[in-house]
Amino acid sequence: MAECARKVILAADALDEYAAAVGTCPCGGDRRGPRGDVMDALAAFNIDWWNDSTELGGDWSWFCGSDDWAIAISNPKVSDRRMRQFDQLIDDGDLSAGMFRRYGSIYCYVLTQKGRV
Repeated sequence: MAECARKVILAADALDEYAAAVGTCPCGGDRRGPRGDVMDALAAFNIDWWNDSTELGGDWSWFCGSDDWAIAISNPKVSDRRMRQFDQLIDDGDLSAGMFRRYGSIYCYVLTQKGRV
Protein backbone atom coordinates (compact mmCIF):
# COMPACT_ATOMS: atom_id res chain seq x y z
CA MET A 1 0.00 0.00 0.00
CA ALA A 2 2.81 2.41 0.84
CA GLU A 3 4.36 1.96 -2.62
CA CYS A 4 1.07 2.84 -4.31
CA ALA A 5 0.76 5.93 -2.07
CA ARG A 6 4.29 6.98 -3.08
CA LYS A 7 3.35 6.59 -6.73
CA VAL A 8 0.19 8.70 -6.36
CA ILE A 9 2.21 11.55 -4.84
CA LEU A 10 4.93 11.21 -7.49
CA ALA A 11 2.38 11.26 -10.34
CA ALA A 12 0.68 14.27 -8.74
CA ASP A 13 4.01 16.12 -8.69
CA ALA A 14 4.67 15.24 -12.34
CA LEU A 15 1.23 16.34 -13.54
CA ASP A 16 1.35 19.51 -11.43
CA GLU A 17 4.65 20.36 -13.11
CA TYR A 18 3.10 19.62 -16.52
CA ALA A 19 0.14 21.92 -15.74
CA ALA A 20 2.47 24.68 -14.58
CA ALA A 21 4.52 24.46 -17.77
CA VAL A 22 1.57 24.15 -20.18
CA GLY A 23 -0.92 26.31 -18.29
CA THR A 24 -3.70 23.72 -18.09
CA CYS A 25 -4.43 20.21 -16.92
CA PRO A 26 -3.45 17.45 -19.36
CA CYS A 27 -6.81 16.94 -21.07
CA GLY A 28 -7.61 15.92 -24.59
CA GLY A 29 -9.19 13.16 -26.58
CA ASP A 30 -10.84 10.79 -24.16
CA ARG A 31 -9.43 12.71 -21.17
CA ARG A 32 -7.81 9.57 -19.79
CA GLY A 33 -4.32 8.22 -19.85
CA PRO A 34 -1.06 9.86 -20.86
CA ARG A 35 0.05 10.56 -24.41
CA GLY A 36 2.87 12.50 -26.04
CA ASP A 37 4.14 15.37 -23.93
CA VAL A 38 2.33 14.06 -20.85
CA MET A 39 4.34 10.84 -21.14
CA ASP A 40 7.46 13.00 -21.32
CA ALA A 41 6.40 14.78 -18.12
CA LEU A 42 5.87 11.44 -16.38
CA ALA A 43 9.19 10.09 -17.71
CA ALA A 44 10.98 13.14 -16.28
CA PHE A 45 9.91 11.83 -12.86
CA ASN A 46 11.04 8.27 -13.72
CA ILE A 47 7.43 7.12 -13.96
CA ASP A 48 7.68 4.04 -16.14
CA TRP A 49 4.87 2.19 -14.38
CA TRP A 50 1.86 4.30 -15.52
CA ASN A 51 0.53 1.61 -17.89
CA ASP A 52 0.93 -1.15 -15.28
CA SER A 53 -1.74 -2.14 -12.75
CA THR A 54 -1.57 -0.37 -9.41
CA GLU A 55 -0.41 -2.21 -6.28
CA LEU A 56 -4.09 -2.16 -5.24
CA GLY A 57 -5.21 -3.66 -8.54
CA GLY A 58 -6.93 -1.52 -11.10
CA ASP A 59 -5.45 0.97 -13.51
CA TRP A 60 -3.78 4.36 -13.35
CA SER A 61 -5.47 7.22 -15.16
CA TRP A 62 -6.44 10.79 -14.60
CA PHE A 63 -9.72 12.61 -14.68
CA CYS A 64 -10.06 16.12 -16.01
CA GLY A 65 -13.44 17.73 -15.49
CA SER A 66 -14.75 21.25 -15.68
CA ASP A 67 -14.27 21.83 -11.96
CA ASP A 68 -11.28 19.69 -11.01
CA TRP A 69 -8.69 17.19 -12.15
CA ALA A 70 -7.19 14.24 -10.38
CA ILE A 71 -4.95 11.18 -10.45
CA ALA A 72 -7.27 8.17 -10.59
CA ILE A 73 -7.15 4.51 -9.65
CA SER A 74 -9.92 2.77 -11.55
CA ASN A 75 -11.45 -0.49 -10.32
CA PRO A 76 -9.01 -1.45 -7.54
CA LYS A 77 -9.17 -5.08 -6.46
CA VAL A 78 -9.07 -4.42 -2.69
CA SER A 79 -11.95 -3.81 -0.27
CA ASP A 80 -13.40 -0.43 0.60
CA ARG A 81 -11.87 -0.83 4.07
CA ARG A 82 -8.41 -1.20 2.50
CA MET A 83 -9.06 1.87 0.35
CA ARG A 84 -9.91 3.86 3.50
CA GLN A 85 -6.60 2.66 5.00
CA PHE A 86 -4.87 3.78 1.81
CA ASP A 87 -6.63 7.15 2.13
CA GLN A 88 -5.17 7.50 5.63
CA LEU A 89 -1.68 7.22 4.15
CA ILE A 90 -2.14 10.12 1.73
CA ASP A 91 -5.07 12.12 3.11
CA ASP A 92 -7.70 12.04 5.85
CA GLY A 93 -9.17 8.51 5.78
CA ASP A 94 -12.56 9.79 4.58
CA LEU A 95 -13.36 8.65 1.03
CA SER A 96 -16.18 11.19 0.68
CA ALA A 97 -14.08 14.29 1.42
CA GLY A 98 -10.53 15.58 1.30
CA MET A 99 -8.02 15.18 -1.50
CA PHE A 100 -8.54 11.41 -1.97
CA ARG A 101 -12.16 10.48 -2.76
CA ARG A 102 -14.26 7.67 -4.14
CA TYR A 103 -16.51 8.21 -7.16
CA GLY A 104 -18.18 4.84 -7.74
CA SER A 105 -15.41 2.39 -8.68
CA ILE A 106 -12.89 5.19 -9.29
CA TYR A 107 -10.73 6.64 -6.53
CA CYS A 108 -9.30 10.08 -7.21
CA TYR A 109 -6.50 12.10 -5.67
CA VAL A 110 -7.73 15.60 -6.46
CA LEU A 111 -5.00 17.94 -7.66
CA THR A 112 -7.01 21.10 -8.25
CA GLN A 113 -10.54 22.29 -7.77
CA LYS A 114 -12.36 25.27 -9.21
CA GLY A 115 -11.35 28.23 -7.08
CA ARG A 116 -8.41 26.35 -5.53
CA VAL A 117 -5.01 25.65 -7.05
